Amino acid sequence: MRWNYLLFETKMLLHNRKNWLLGIAIILFFPIYFLQYSQTDIETLQDQKNVEAEQFHSIFKAFPEEMRATKEGQEIYDNLTEQASLINMQRFYLWDEEENDSYIADGLRLNELRLELHEAGNKGIHPNYIFSKEEIHKEVALLNYYKKHNVSIVPDPFVASNYIPAALDTISGLPFSLLVLLIGTSMLLHDQQNRTVMNGLPVSFLQKIFSKVGIHLGQIFVFLAAGIGIGSVYVALKTGWGSFTSPVLLYSGGNFSAVSTVHYVLLQLLAFLLISFTLLVASILVSGLTKNMYATVLSIVFLLLLPTLLLSAGIDASWLRPLAMFDIGAVLSGETAMRYDSASTDYLRALSWFAGLSLVMMAVLYMKTKLQYAPYPSAPGKQN
Repeated sequence: MRWNYLLFETKMLLHNRKNWLLGIAIILFFPIYFLQYSQTDIETLQDQKNVEAEQFHSIFKAFPEEMRATKEGQEIYDNLTEQASLINMQRFYLWDEEENDSYIADGLRLNELRLELHEAGNKGIHPNYIFSKEEIHKEVALLNYYKKHNVSIVPDPFVASNYIPAALDTISGLPFSLLVLLIGTSMLLHDQQNRTVMNGLPVSFLQKIFSKVGIHLGQIFVFLAAGIGIGSVYVALKTGWGSFTSPVLLYSGGNFSAVSTVHYVLLQLLAFLLISFTLLVASILVSGLTKNMYATVLSIVFLLLLPTLLLSAGIDASWLRPLAMFDIGAVLSGETAMRYDSASTDYLRALSWFAGLSLVMMAVLYMKTKLQYAPYPSAPGKQN
């Protein structure tokens, strides 16, 4: 009977026009977003190095002359001079791909010098021209990845391999959560409209819930996979496939590391899967209180927006940090950790929290069902 019920729910889902329209929206997002993304003025590595080189004119001009008369000041000045030389050499190496190794070696030395200045307190340097330790560690992670995997240091940002992670980061958070909630709005609709018939089926409430969540989760994942596939082919025809071994920065445990594009996309998909499951279970739980699926969607969306609203109003929202992790793109990039000043807010914490929250909500649903359908004790004196 459970298998027949699952087939019945699948058939119902396949005839749900609303979900197909939402699925088409997910699929079309990827090729359509590329039209806007391809017009974005993305700073190239050459542009970045040109800016860094130009900054040294201001750095040397503003450096206090009296400091150069001291041993410490002269060491800092020599450090800056070497940095300027290394950056100019990197600009030269960028014109020839065969000089990748030289670029990487000079880059690693450059960041060593920047860290030495941090240890010296960056004395005599205007704060506007100081590279933060976070930026230094990011660049070191990328350089080490280039060195280890021998990939190009000047990737095309508009090829499919670089576009897909950016597109997934863009749709993550509220846009994806809203689509999942709207797809899940009709999970209990048929049961509510046909209570007499559906209550007579020899299938428990929890079995119904798991069946509904499972097939909706499968449908969402199919839509997402189709969108990524169609988007990748569309972008590849426009600009090229690129290399899926290109590095992407990943925040974890207070540090940044560089991982391949394939690794990053798989983490994104795993997170989307857990987020979808959590939201579908949450919608069932909340709908038991609101008795209206659209009120359920608005309630959950408000909860997801609450951390951002409180933070914008200057109110401490650190206790709502778990809700901010639904924007998995910001978690993977480290933006959420920096926003809430929490080094532990990384993808492992987010995935664990999604799994834990889902288990808690399923436990609540189980207890609610047990209490709702528990037999009433017989009144005293009426026992046979």
